[in-house]
This record gives sequence, C-alpha cells and structure tokens, in this order.
Amino acid sequence: MSDGHDRQYEAGVDREVSLKGIVYTGVVLALIVVVFGVLMWWLSLGLRAGMVAGDPPPPVLPEARVQELPPEPRLQTDPTDDLRILRAEEDEFLTGYNWIDEGGGIARVPIERAMELMAAGALETGSKEQAEGGVTGEEMTTAAGEDGS
Repeated sequence: MSDGHDRQYEAGVDREVSLKGIVYTGVVLALIVVVFGVLMWWLSLGLRAGMVAGDPPPPVLPEARVQELPPEPRLQTDPTDDLRILRAEEDEFLTGYNWIDEGGGIARVPIERAMELMAAGALETGSKEQAEGGVTGEEMTTAAGEDGS
C-alpha cells in the first residue's frame, strides 16, 4: 500500500527543510554583520578623535623638538650594537679554544669537544679548573690538532 506521503519522498520533496528559511536566516546574519561592522567603524573614529584631542600640542619652538642626550656618563649609547658584541664574545667563548692556565696545562675547549672527551673518559675530574671546563695541555694540543685550529 502506498499513499501520497510515500510518493513525495520518492520524488525528492522534503517538507522538513525549508530553503526559504535558510536563505532568510543567511540574509539576516549578513545584515547583522554589516550593521555591527559599521557601528565598530563609527566607534573607532570617535575613540581616535578623543585620543587625538587628549594629546598635548606640539612644541612651538624648534629647539624644544630636539631630544637632548642625558648627561654623562651614558652607560649604554647603542643597545643593539652592545648586544651584538656581547653575543659574539659569548659565541667565541663557547666555541673556541683558549688557555685557562698555560703554565698548568689547563685549557678551555668548545662544548661539543668537551662532551666528546667526557664521553670517551679523557677528562679527569676533581680540580676546580677542570670543573669550570678546562682540560690538560696535552688534551688541548690533541683537540686543537683534530679540530684544525
């Protein structure tokens, strides 16, 4: 037994979904977005005008516009350059070979080389200089020869 209700579903007619309702909802949402966008733009113009009105007027005299340096001693005149120099010094300290006590035969080696020497058991531990990253002069000569420095 088939009635008219089954034939509507077979023909692709679905009464639960309303295309008119979907389009209407989309149009209303688009209008809401546009209205609130215009309101936010208008609000930002008003806030900007209030901020500009609250700023002090620029100085009239040209001398007043010139920024003066603080009195001596100026501790840091170029922070960007100072940081670049500091990082270069730190890189040299961490990646280069250097004598800590040449007479005692204790030297500083790069971090990677120190880790290799520690893994191989070539570093002795116990003295203060070696705990700070030093190696013996023999290891310094050997390490420098391997590194090509």
